[in-house]
Amino acid sequence: MTEEIRYFDCFAGIGGFHCGVQRIKSNRYEFFHTAYCEVEKNAQMVYEKACCIGDVQKIGDVKDIRTHKNPDGVLVNDFDILFAGFPCQSFSNVGYRKGFDDPRGQLFFYILDMLDFYKPKYFVLENVQKIHTIKGGGLLDEMKKALQDIGTGYILHTWDLLASDYGLPQKRNRIFFCGIRKDLVSELHLAPPPKIDLKTAKYPTTWHLLEKCEVDPKHYIPTGSRKTILTKPDNWQGDVNIDNPIARPLTATMSKWHRANQDNYFSDSYIHGTEPYVRPSVDIENEPIRRITPLEGYRLQGFPDEYADIAKELGISYSAQYKLIGNALPVDLAASVIKYFMDNVFDSMEEVKHGK
Repeated sequence: MTEEIRYFDCFAGIGGFHCGVQRIKSNRYEFFHTAYCEVEKNAQMVYEKACCIGDVQKIGDVKDIRTHKNPDGVLVNDFDILFAGFPCQSFSNVGYRKGFDDPRGQLFFYILDMLDFYKPKYFVLENVQKIHTIKGGGLLDEMKKALQDIGTGYILHTWDLLASDYGLPQKRNRIFFCGIRKDLVSELHLAPPPKIDLKTAKYPTTWHLLEKCEVDPKHYIPTGSRKTILTKPDNWQGDVNIDNPIARPLTATMSKWHRANQDNYFSDSYIHGTEPYVRPSVDIENEPIRRITPLEGYRLQGFPDEYADIAKELGISYSAQYKLIGNALPVDLAASVIKYFMDNVFDSMEEVKHGK
């Protein structure tokens, strides 16, 4: 008999976790969408269009959720698993990496409050890799201990994973925290999820997902910005290569024409060429070179093409779409983590059930 796993998608963004679980097939369990929480208005609109089917509870601000500390808050529909890609600005390079000293970083405590109050069977959380380096790793240790000890306690697995190892041509690292309530299993020791050969993926390289037709001229580097974007200053580290078969990490500020060592740019020669793994010889001064389009950004994060249509229908600007895309969780990475974790959880629970 298939077990129903009800999920609460908190800090939902545009639905990285939701799209991930929709791809998971199992004869032992299936996911049921019970509620979501997202405060950003554009993300709310996209999520409602793309992810909400049937009676899904909508909560705007996580601070409004009922917990022991907020007994008059909104009671979340029953859920078995908490998904939360909690805001990462405080932990990233862009956010100056203040961690819990920044009010945004303190949103992590709302996750602890929810785990303490609702005591879900499982949770899967994600955040940026830079947590590793804050306070010499001390912040990550604090978070892990808090997650293990909250409520009646959880068995915790923490993995630092790269999107290009799990089906997407993007060098994007994310840390995952996967927990199961201690009363459900005796022990659970898991290695990281097995990697996927990118050559077998839907988009083995960026070339495979780039639009080959004409795109909005606004996506081409403005003439006055070319030298700044495509030239590496003497005191900067990192290359300024364009036409990367594996993309740089997508940023939420892709509309701002960053230097090429920070964002993703592609020449017409590469886009319309036939060698996905080879950078062509490009006339840097004269050849048309452009940033990725929103459609390509959604693809790089693993979202279906309909997301670009939904955003257009909703009248969301390019800059706002880039923000949504850059803040999103890579779908294929989420799917790999959740399926691997839940498959092993069910294996372990079956062993407990049969006294092994």
